[in-house]
Formats: sequence, structure tokens, C-alpha cells
Amino acid sequence: MSSESLSPSRLANYATCPRLYDYRYVQDVNTPDRTELYLNQGTIYHETIEDVCDATERDDAAETIHDRAMDIFAAKWAEHSNSDDYESDAHQEYQRRENRAAVESFFDPDGGDGIEHARHSVATECWVECERDGRGLHGKADNVIRTDEGLHIFDYKRNTRGVLSSRTAEYLGEHRDGEAHEPKRVRNAFQTATYIEGVKNEPFYEGGMTVRFSFYGLLNSTSFESTPTGYEVSARGYPRETTDIYAEHHDTIWALIRAAHDGITGEAYEPEPFDLINEEACPDCDYREMCADRLSTEVRR
Repeated sequence: MSSESLSPSRLANYATCPRLYDYRYVQDVNTPDRTELYLNQGTIYHETIEDVCDATERDDAAETIHDRAMDIFAAKWAEHSNSDDYESDAHQEYQRRENRAAVESFFDPDGGDGIEHARHSVATECWVECERDGRGLHGKADNVIRTDEGLHIFDYKRNTRGVLSSRTAEYLGEHRDGEAHEPKRVRNAFQTATYIEGVKNEPFYEGGMTVRFSFYGLLNSTSFESTPTGYEVSARGYPRETTDIYAEHHDTIWALIRAAHDGITGEAYEPEPFDLINEEACPDCDYREMCADRLSTEVRR
């Protein structure tokens, strides 16, 4: 069995469509440029959280951490925000206020989750690796914090809409059996497995520690309010933990990992089950206009 190490992102691309993986990673086919808007915003809040955590000591006052976060956010916005990505100056200003509100809420000195995330962080942008049955996985965890029971890994996102939940975890088995197409939730499962198992190989992990994993949506809830002088934007974030889902659906998740990993290392790029992939994945695919698999269905009609 190949020991090639793969990331959750690559495995998820394969789970979306093997042909998509072929075009994107094997043939390296260029696709039309897409806006950098949300990629840049992601960079801004990721780097803000990382720098705050790295600069924070356990006994730092909450107000100190909050002020540090707002200063770092301002610098990161100036560094990474590009006016060319926006429809207008007003659009860019709204996005600045929205993202600033998310960072301010996260590092709210009066109970914001980010205060404890910063105080108890043991590693940011932490590269982790693991291997099972000759199949290697790797990834980069946004933040690992120490808890009373062990470690809690966080992946920061804009929001958690559509993220794997206890209510939707049953779809993982349906995807495995070819009865449903759920690549986004499968990707969440790949991430959960990679980070939970990978962090166990880090020097700060001690045997017997409880390891948890959560996605954290910084902009899960937003509101807009007009004021006499303009408007105000507020935001609130909260986590979605997938630790229990990993435990309850462990065998299914690793079956999905094996299928994707073996398909990639075995260079098996035929999209199966094609009818389901064609219906669910093809409409939004960057390669749809050149894909022979999809075009052949048009010819048959």
C-alpha cells in the first residue's frame, strides 16, 4: 500500500469527483480566475488569530488581548485587502466593518471565546501528520488549545453553514454507498480524522489526553443596523464540534478515507457513480465545459 501522504482537501476533491481531481492536481489544468475576496478575508482573520495567540501569555488581561487583536486586525486588513476585489469602495468598507465586528466579538473582553483560545493556545498553524494501514494524512491545524482534559483543535471558518453535524452525519454512509453525494460533509469528516489523529503525534500530546475538534464560524450570525450617521455591523461566532461524530462514525469515515486515498494513489479517475456526480457536482465544476465525461451525456440526449 502506498504511504503517500494526502491532505483532507485533496481527498475531498476526489470525493467530489475523481475526474475533478484528475484535472486539478494531475493534469494541472488552469481554470478561469476567481475572486480573491473571501480568500483574502480568510487570510486576514486567520493571521489575526494566529498572531494574537502567539503574542498572548496565560495571565494577560482580557482587555489587553482585545486591544492587541484590534490593532493586529487593522494591520492585516491594510496588508491583504485589495480594492480591486470589491464592487465599490462602499462594498469594501462594509466588508471591513463586518470582519472587524467578527474579530471584536471573538476577542470580546467580556466573555469572547477568543480570549481563552489565546490564553491556552499551545500551537497555531500546526502541521500534523498521521498514518494508518499505509495511508498517510497531513494537514495544518489553525489552533490547538490546552483544556483541563487534554487538547481542543480549532479550524476557523467564515461560518459553519452546511458543516457536518449530528443531524447530517448519517449522510456519510450514504455517500460511501453511492446513495448520496455529500463531498462537503465528507471533507469535514476527513479534516476531523486528520487533526484528531495527527495531533496525537505532536510533542505536546500526552498519553491519555482527550482530543477534541471543532469548526469555529466567526461570522455565524451578523446583523446590520442603520444609524443617524451611517450604519453599524455586529457579528457573533460559535463552534460546531465534530468529536463525537468521529467516534460514532469512525468506521465509515475511515472507509471513505481509504476509498479516496486508494483512488488517488491508484490513479483511478473515472467518476462513479456518474449519474449522481453529474447531477450534484457538474453544475458548479470549473471544468464542466471541457469534461469529456459530462459532454458525453449532452451528446446522448
